[in-house]
Amino acid sequence: MTADTQTWISTVRPRGPVARGLLLCAVVACSESQAPPVTSPPVVLPVVTSISVTASTSSLTTGTTLELIATPRDQQGRTMNASLSWSTSNALVATVSPSGVVSGIGAGNANIQAQAGDVSGSVALTVNPLPDFVAGRSYFGRNGYIEYIAGNAPVILSAPHGGALLPATIPDRVATACGGSATTVTDGNTVELVRAMQDRFFARFGTYPHVVISHLSRRKLDPNRLATEAACGNREASAALEDWHLFIDAAKAAVVAKSGKGWYMDMHGHGHPIPRLELGYLLTDAQLNLTDAELDASTSFESRSSLFTLSQAASPSFSAVLRGTASLGDLYVKNGFPAIPSTSDPRPNGSDYFDGGDNTRRHTCGSAASALGGATNGSICGVQIEANFANVRDNAINRVRFADATAIVLEEFLRVHWGLRLTAP
Repeated sequence: MTADTQTWISTVRPRGPVARGLLLCAVVACSESQAPPVTSPPVVLPVVTSISVTASTSSLTTGTTLELIATPRDQQGRTMNASLSWSTSNALVATVSPSGVVSGIGAGNANIQAQAGDVSGSVALTVNPLPDFVAGRSYFGRNGYIEYIAGNAPVILSAPHGGALLPATIPDRVATACGGSATTVTDGNTVELVRAMQDRFFARFGTYPHVVISHLSRRKLDPNRLATEAACGNREASAALEDWHLFIDAAKAAVVAKSGKGWYMDMHGHGHPIPRLELGYLLTDAQLNLTDAELDASTSFESRSSLFTLSQAASPSFSAVLRGTASLGDLYVKNGFPAIPSTSDPRPNGSDYFDGGDNTRRHTCGSAASALGGATNGSICGVQIEANFANVRDNAINRVRFADATAIVLEEFLRVHWGLRLTAP
């Protein structure tokens, strides 16, 4: 190539779109040949580098439970999901469930640990001995919102929806603050009903059932719901909810310590058209509509019910315990109070019926109990009773009449099916 040619190449500028494109390509090619290759940074997957374990309180009482919250974080400090295993440093003091619910076993100290791989976090807890409650005496939780009347019989009664207190420091429960749902209707005269039941029980047997009462209006607290819907994020209401369950847990522990097993009744009121007792054993309308043979075909319905442990110990079939001639419903019918399920009224068949709520799930012996802090197939079984207003809750005479009938019904039902005697000591 001559010098003139080289000069032309270096001094003559190509014209037109094609020429400009060729020049651009030449420049790009030259640039790419000289620049280092561009590489993406390596992808760093999140891994658990820390776990924090928190509790609403650092202490609990023997026989009560406490839910822990474990928060795993990655190398950037961001919260993440991780499969956790739980363990306790002293199973004689406290045990912990796979979901992080601690149970107080005996007085002392224990560290509860959550672990994911080689990373762990823990919290130190103190378990205090059960207070020396005096049977027949009232004890109150924080702010006087929850009342516990200690007992010495293997029966526990509760009234979650009959309270009337409306403290201004607790906002009214509304659906937007309560996870999408907030029922606020009061169950009229249920507090008076459980007091009458306690009184007539003592008159018959000379012992006191344990009684737990919420004095807060349902506008402020619903103890028969899980925390989000029950207290709607309010600290004062949350403390009352904690006291509610602590008192029931204390009653259960006292019952088991003295009698080995016991019976829990959560008392409510309904306004349905049919005037009858609705006995909620955690079976749905559709399940109660099944035949006895279908209910007895496997243990699936029995295990989910609040009768599980009692039914397993009883000689009749599950359906017989549920709605047979010696069932709780039949015994109430024989004592003048129509009830479902019973032999005369075995199935809802489309009519209104309440099947039981979160108190019954947590504090009785069905398969849902453990996840809520209770004990599946444990030593406390029971029922949610929705009582009609007329002839049961409406006046003092009818409340006493129902209370007397309940003492008679429980005496026979618990003796026949569970060998549990309520006779005077």
